[in-house]
Amino acid sequence: MVANPSLLKDYSRGVYSSLNFGKTLDDTQYKGSFWIDNNSRTEPTANGQYSTVNGDLLMIKQLNEQNELTMGIGARYTRLKIPTAKANYYTGMQPYQRLAYERVQREQIYNVFSQLETQLTDKLTSSLGVKVEHFTRNDTTELQPQLRLHYKVTDDHQLWTGIGRAVVTPSAVDSTTDMFVLGNAIASIPNCDLSQHPSCVGMYPAMNYTAGNKDMDNESVVTWDAGYRGKITDTFSLDATVFYSEYDNLRMIDDGRWICTYGYCEDGTKLPGGTAIFRNSYSDNLTAQSYGAELALFWQPTEAINFNTSYSFIDTQSECDSRYRTCDTYLNGGYKALYDHQPNHYGSIQMMWTLNPQWQIDWWLKHKGSVSSSLEYYRTPAITTLDLRVAWRQKHSWPLVELVVDGLGSSTYEDMPNKAPLEETVFMRLSWTTL
Repeated sequence: MVANPSLLKDYSRGVYSSLNFGKTLDDTQYKGSFWIDNNSRTEPTANGQYSTVNGDLLMIKQLNEQNELTMGIGARYTRLKIPTAKANYYTGMQPYQRLAYERVQREQIYNVFSQLETQLTDKLTSSLGVKVEHFTRNDTTELQPQLRLHYKVTDDHQLWTGIGRAVVTPSAVDSTTDMFVLGNAIASIPNCDLSQHPSCVGMYPAMNYTAGNKDMDNESVVTWDAGYRGKITDTFSLDATVFYSEYDNLRMIDDGRWICTYGYCEDGTKLPGGTAIFRNSYSDNLTAQSYGAELALFWQPTEAINFNTSYSFIDTQSECDSRYRTCDTYLNGGYKALYDHQPNHYGSIQMMWTLNPQWQIDWWLKHKGSVSSSLEYYRTPAITTLDLRVAWRQKHSWPLVELVVDGLGSSTYEDMPNKAPLEETVFMRLSWTTL
């Protein structure tokens, strides 16, 4: 099947509001947060309206000199309004589009969590926590524990390590929506006369249809990490971290099959123009392992200027069930190869400069290493971009006005091969904080 390139416009808008509050009674702190978000997009793979209401309550209690207990509850309500597929969805479609059979989708997420921090010795502290979360989208409940140890060598030098499990929130993208991509299929011409068509090969309109799958397990990761934090001088400090992660139930696409050929479908439907349809669906048969290290430096040469610098090395290798052809190469889907061919090197330098009480200037230089591969699809050059932020606020009670430029001076580039092109983006942001 051959996909047809296209140029599409995207328009998005949104509004966001949040409220944070807290109170301390005796030896107990109470904190809460509430936020609401509403936005919409016109881009065909994300076309729709999205509304979210989220609330969290937290209690932090000092049990005794050695133990501090944190407990909390949270809830999130999400409403999605997504275009639906019509009976004749193959006519009047965008070149690619995500559709749903249930136009309005609602889901709730509930969680409870607890953490006990214990001062084991003068230098050693432990933190044991657990979070239980329930997702109504697929009616699942997940346990997410973590254990951390912190050792204070001196006041300026500290070591830490930990292990924990985290779960990705189930998504409508791979569970309750379907993706349609229009293109062409190259196939032999039935009952072909070689005298009329020397090659006996024709091109027919085609659609690649990827169906959502409600029966997948939730994506999860178990990560072990360890690190060092040191204050070298009053103006210079560093953090070093190493980690290893195991990912389970990562999303991929199964092998699929042709459900319509030459306009004739399995269910007896006949499509115009000899249209062909290839159907596949999402699967959770992919796993991955990654390891790496990060070094971060903080330097404050003057009271008005801060520098944050970081370098990361990450290597990822994935595995999936060998019965799927899509585990092999991009020619057969390439989901394993998509994880295996990721950049290994990342670096950034960020400067934050407070000119005076009213003005701030920040810039952020980011670099991502290249990817080498025998397959052209995965080869990508190194990318370096510069982001700029200029902020102004006359006084604390006034709103903060920000001018943000992402990819300053950048020509159009692709973050990954064959992905949507990125370019310089300029926008204004207005925020108002009241206490």
